[in-house]
Order: sequence, then C-alpha cells, then structure tokens
Amino acid sequence: MSKTKLSLAVFSAIIGISPMVATAEETKGEGFVEGSSLNILNRNFYMNRDFRDGQSSSTGNGYSEAWAHGVMVNFESGFTEGTVGVGIDAFAMLGIKLDTGDGRFGPGGSINLLPVNSDGEAEDEYSKLGGAVKAQLFDTVIKAGDVFPMTPVLHYGDSRLLPETFKGVTVVNNSVDGLTLQGGRVHAMSQPQQSGMSEDFATFYAGGVDAPWAAYFGGDYTLNDNLAFSLYTSRLEDAWNQHYAGMSWSHPLSESVSLFGGLNYYKAVDQGQKLLGEFDNDIYSGKVGVKFGASSEK
Repeated sequence: MSKTKLSLAVFSAIIGISPMVATAEETKGEGFVEGSSLNILNRNFYMNRDFRDGQSSSTGNGYSEAWAHGVMVNFESGFTEGTVGVGIDAFAMLGIKLDTGDGRFGPGGSINLLPVNSDGEAEDEYSKLGGAVKAQLFDTVIKAGDVFPMTPVLHYGDSRLLPETFKGVTVVNNSVDGLTLQGGRVHAMSQPQQSGMSEDFATFYAGGVDAPWAAYFGGDYTLNDNLAFSLYTSRLEDAWNQHYAGMSWSHPLSESVSLFGGLNYYKAVDQGQKLLGEFDNDIYSGKVGVKFGASSEK
C-alpha cells in the first residue's frame, strides 16, 4: 500500500464558543493557497472469509472473496486572512474491482467490500465525491458538509476499501492550552461500499438504524506528556444516549523503554422510540503495556 500523508478532517461541533479576547485583533492565517495541502492514498485490498467450519455463505461454496483497489484524493485549503478565515475541504475517491469471479463474491457472506448490483454481482467500480466549507474565528473552526468523525462516541469507519463519511455541521475549539472541545450533529452517512448518502446510521452489532440524526459533545485534555483525559456524551436519536470517560498514561523508564496504559468506560441507555430495543449497558476496558523504542507489548 503506497501512501502519502492523509489528514482527515476532524468531525466536531461545540454548543458554546469559548470567551474571546476583548480586543478584536485580526487573526493572521496561513492563507487560502499557502496553507493548502493535497494528499493521495492508494489502497490495495484483498479479503477472504471462510465459513466452512461455521456460518454458511449465501453463495453456497462456504467462503466469500474479493480483491479491489482504491484511490483517495483529499484537498484541504488554508484559511483566508482576516478576523474570520474561510476555506474548503474536498475529496474524490474511486474503488475498482480487480477480482471476485467464479461465485466467490456474496454479500450474504458479508465482506461488504464492493457495492452490489440488482443481480447480486459486485460492481466494476464506484466513487465518492464530497467536501465541506469551513470558517475559522480565533481558536474555533466550524465546518459544514462532508466530515470524518474521530471521537470515542462517533467515529468514521476505515476498515474497508474506502472510508465512511458523514454529512453535518461541526465545530472544534482549542482556546485553552492542552484542551480540545468538540461536538456536532450529523444527519446522513455514506458506508464504505456506497457512493451516495443514506439516512440510515450503521452500527457495529445492530446493522443500519433509521435514526433522524446523531450528535455529540465532549473534549480531550492533555495534562502533560504522560497523562491525558477524555469525556464525551452523545445521542443517536430514537436509539440511545451514550456517555464515555477515559484516560491514558505513560511512564518512561529510560530513553528507550516506557510503561503505558489506559482505562475506558461507556454507559449506553435506550432513548426515544428505542429503535434498538431496551437496554442499559455499562462497559469497561483497560490496557497496560511496555514500549521498547518504536515497538510495544500489551
């Protein structure tokens, strides 16, 4: 897989903007062109799932297989100079089928690598196009359009050929040193094997959910080089309210060896029309490990 640096837009939105300095000093931006970047990612993806010792594949042959290539082009402009800087983000993505023949591809076997036509066959190619407009006011950036959420409670999926995208309005604020506040509201998403947007929201274990919107608010605070905290709350309307608290730490033992660890807590409760049924879940997780140079053991 050949790769240039890919900087995905952070999906976020804040209910209130932090207090600003009293003097309306003009923000000095990098410039629309000077601060821009163009990043290209080539991804070659092969996936095979064997169901012969367990679940049966709808193809009847006991396994499902696909090979494809994806190209992702991402453009991010800088901000125009002035008190309010303006810019744009845009992307173009193309997925190309390389091989799925001889009955080896089946959506029922469910690898979901490529879109499927009315005959149940993988499409030869598909594409995604999108973008967002953005504005910067002091330490706050507002975006509207296609976004890539990256939080503990709402995160775009990137485990297939092309990534998921969301459509909505986002904001991120960095007024306080070490503290990033973010939140947002999205009303549609494009799954990895989709070209267009869908009003269904995909979940890991419950499939698609016909919820009207999803929103979240929270932040990450880095106390120092060795300790950080996160706190978020979110809602998938008519499905759940979800809350998250987490921390991560590290402790250097020498120049090349350090200990590291973290704790995570999720609280999820059914909400509204309870589209996913009734539930009240508490989920805990933790990790601890040792890092040797660039390698780590957990």
